[in-house]
Amino acid sequence: MDTRGRGDTPAFDRAAFGAALATCRLGRTLVARAVAGSTNDVAWEALAAGAPDGTAVVADAQTSGRGRNGRRWHHAPGRALALSVLLHPGGAARPLPALPLVAGLALARALDGLGARVELKWPNDLLLGGRKVSGILAEGRAAAGGTAAVLGVGVNVGQSAEDFPPELRATATSLAEHGVRAGREAVAAAFLNAFEPLWDELLEGGRAELLTRWRARAGFWGRAVRVRAPGGEIAGVARDLDAEGGLVVEVAGGARVTVLAGDVAVEEGA
Repeated sequence: MDTRGRGDTPAFDRAAFGAALATCRLGRTLVARAVAGSTNDVAWEALAAGAPDGTAVVADAQTSGRGRNGRRWHHAPGRALALSVLLHPGGAARPLPALPLVAGLALARALDGLGARVELKWPNDLLLGGRKVSGILAEGRAAAGGTAAVLGVGVNVGQSAEDFPPELRATATSLAEHGVRAGREAVAAAFLNAFEPLWDELLEGGRAELLTRWRARAGFWGRAVRVRAPGGEIAGVARDLDAEGGLVVEVAGGARVTVLAGDVAVEEGA
């Protein structure tokens, strides 16, 4: 359903989005809300109501957006894209660990086409000029017929520096701050257009090739990193991805450790 924007917040333009969309499935069913707690939660609700594979959810304002580990995702109403996509991989749970990386690769390609050359940051962020412009959250659950996933994508589109809280201004940025003049609708459509063929490739067993492309796009190999992982901090040199998409770090003494989850900081000047 569509809900009009509130106050001065512009409503998501369904017609502009549809005109730019070139997918077969993803985004062909669109749920547009003026306000949502979390678009991922709305997508899960849509699944329970029988929504088809590829259903997309957008919100003009998101009050409880979340990132990994339950962190809050700051959302500037009408200036940031909050997009979630419902995916039905069926009984195939195996592709899900690589889903954030594949989505990040697709979003990087989409933003390239809009004039923003972004950097990939393992496992789920995109940087522009060294600051965060996008975050990705993938969630999987058991569902009738197998596994279902919701892929959440947040992109800072039209914000100025003043739209970010003071504590985020040194680490966050937007497309607009880098001269990219694109609306939320164009960004959403460009992402789905880029993501659909990669998602199909992942489902068809193409994970190894997709991870090879992610490696080629990332630029921090051979650099010193610190990873805040669930088991503690790991310091070393970023070397590779493993077959599942885990980050391989070479620690002191030459041993290699694979990190499956964590926050990576690339050491300045390293």
